[in-house]
Amino acid sequence: MLAQRPSFRFLATGAIVSIVAFAFLIFGTRSSRDAASRYILKTARLESSSQTHCAQETYPTPPNSSWEFVVERDALNHGLSDEQCQLAFPKLFVETDKSALLRQEAMITYKDLDSREVEDGMVRAIIDRGQLYIVEYAPMPVTASRARATLNSLHRALMATPDRHLLPSIEFIFTTEDFANDPTGRGPVWAYSKRDADDSVWLMPDFGYWAWPEVQIGPYHEVRRRIAAIDDGETAPDGSYVPGLRFQDKKKQLVWRGSLATNPAVRSKLLKSAQSRSWASVRVIDWADENDIRFNLLPIEDHCRYMFVAHTEGRSFSGRGKYLLNCRSVMISHPLIWREAHHAALVSSGPDANYVEVEQDFADLPRKVDFLIDNPQVAERIAENAVRTFRDRYLTPAAESCYWRHLVKQYASVLDFEPVLFATSRDGKLTPRGTPFETWLLMN
Repeated sequence: MLAQRPSFRFLATGAIVSIVAFAFLIFGTRSSRDAASRYILKTARLESSSQTHCAQETYPTPPNSSWEFVVERDALNHGLSDEQCQLAFPKLFVETDKSALLRQEAMITYKDLDSREVEDGMVRAIIDRGQLYIVEYAPMPVTASRARATLNSLHRALMATPDRHLLPSIEFIFTTEDFANDPTGRGPVWAYSKRDADDSVWLMPDFGYWAWPEVQIGPYHEVRRRIAAIDDGETAPDGSYVPGLRFQDKKKQLVWRGSLATNPAVRSKLLKSAQSRSWASVRVIDWADENDIRFNLLPIEDHCRYMFVAHTEGRSFSGRGKYLLNCRSVMISHPLIWREAHHAALVSSGPDANYVEVEQDFADLPRKVDFLIDNPQVAERIAENAVRTFRDRYLTPAAESCYWRHLVKQYASVLDFEPVLFATSRDGKLTPRGTPFETWLLMN
């Protein structure tokens, strides 16, 4: 798929200088030898047909293969092969593939990457032979836990990769903010969400797949266990079985807890539409008021005790969406502007519908909730579809790791350079550009 790479990684000083000089003369990527020695141009540019094949790469079912994704066995398997990932999650990689297609004719250069400053909340990193290195870590006034969660998730996906030393080498920047500023001409950046027009943004899994302590949500695998216990039951410590909550026995209400401040234009309309409705359990939380939090906060798994769960975007995406889709409940949402990796699997109509979409101003919310309450078999079918599609497939930890590896490969397919781990300083000495993640983690 990719052009052949040099077999050597740690170049002697003279070799580096030669390659850098060549790159400078031909491409003019940097005015400084120090800067130019941070990358190696790939040995050959791919032909357009090859680029197209790489960006749309698929992994056909092996001959006579009978492998199928079984959630009880595979949900926590972070080391599925490429073929298994494609078989299990065919809709998961839509956004990443689109980003790669956009760069087929204009591959990402080192100058492109370097044009985006590593500002507050950003991290610059290298993946080399499956190993993660931290190159630059900007100040994190409020998002430090997000950065650590994201890096840990990526590292986990890399460590679980079969033959990870064969993964392509890349250099990238990601932001831990709710969204990436994407003015024209800025370099590529990885972010938790994106809009259709954000051409330089590459979608990555959000921090909640590791843990989200700020809103009292623990590790993702533990949240999934607590949610499944409510819906499917569990065995208690004393060995007795605690049955799950049947869908028809759930509270026939729409539940929502959150702050208006992050998106008043949308969230205030939800409150207005739900006001004084017997089917509404909609409350605003003031995160600055401990008493208000104590009274109104609802553990994320307890949302699943309601038949209907409301989803609204915040400053960009809302991190609660993936938790709600783990419930055997009906998620009701306005049209979503901000994309997440699993959104390609959302279906809002027909027999395969796995959520319900209402108008942007929630004007039709009462009518649709009344219909679902009056037609419980329809509501239950939608809830069951959500479980099969999301809890038991696209929102499994296994899917997250598959997505990380696909992102690395697709990003590499349109990168016209390979990073180097050692740069040559003006005095001719080799200096490391990045800190191994394991070391960085103990220092931060």
